Amino acid sequence: MLWDAVVVTEWIRNVTGRLNAEQQLILDGLTAILGRLDLPQLDIGASSTVTDASGLRVKLIHRSRPELSFDVNSPGNGEAFVFYGQEEQHFRSQDRADGRVWPFPSEDHVQATLSMIEGLLSGRVELQVWKRPLAIKTQTFWINQYGGRELTVRGGTVGLLFGWSRQPEVYRFDFTAPRSGG
Repeated sequence: MLWDAVVVTEWIRNVTGRLNAEQQLILDGLTAILGRLDLPQLDIGASSTVTDASGLRVKLIHRSRPELSFDVNSPGNGEAFVFYGQEEQHFRSQDRADGRVWPFPSEDHVQATLSMIEGLLSGRVELQVWKRPLAIKTQTFWINQYGGRELTVRGGTVGLLFGWSRQPEVYRFDFTAPRSGG
C-alpha cells in the first residue's frame, strides 16, 4: 500500500526549477491527494509536471478516456487555473475578498484549486457541453455529498462550429472508476 502511494506520487516530485511558496503548496496538496485516492485511471506514464518561466504546469492524463484529462497551471502570482474539457476554472488570491463562493471547501485560492482537482479526480465534477453553430455552451456542476448537482460555472466559446446538439454531451470526470459508458 505504501509502495503504491510512492509510485503514484514520485513522478510529480520530479520537478526541476524553483517553486515559490504558492506553487509548492499546490504541488504538496496535489501529492497528498494522489497518495490518498485510489486512481486506477490515472496514466502516470503520460502525466507530467513542468516548471518554466510561465510557472508550474501539471498535466493529469486519464488512462481510458483522454477527454477527461485536465491541466493545472500556477504562475505563482496569486492565481491558479484548472483546464478541463472545454472549460476552465480560475482561482485568485482575492477571491475571498471579492465574495466568491464555491460549493466545495475553499479557505483560499490554493485550497479551492486543490478541491477542484480532487473533485475532478474523484468523480465530483460534471461538465455539460452543447454545440451550436456559432458557439459552444458549457455548464459545470459540482456533485455534492448527496449526489445532487450544484451549478458552479456557466461558460462557453464563440466561433464558427459545425454541429448542433439538443442534448448536452456529459463528461463526468472520474479517475477512480474503471471505464464505463458515457
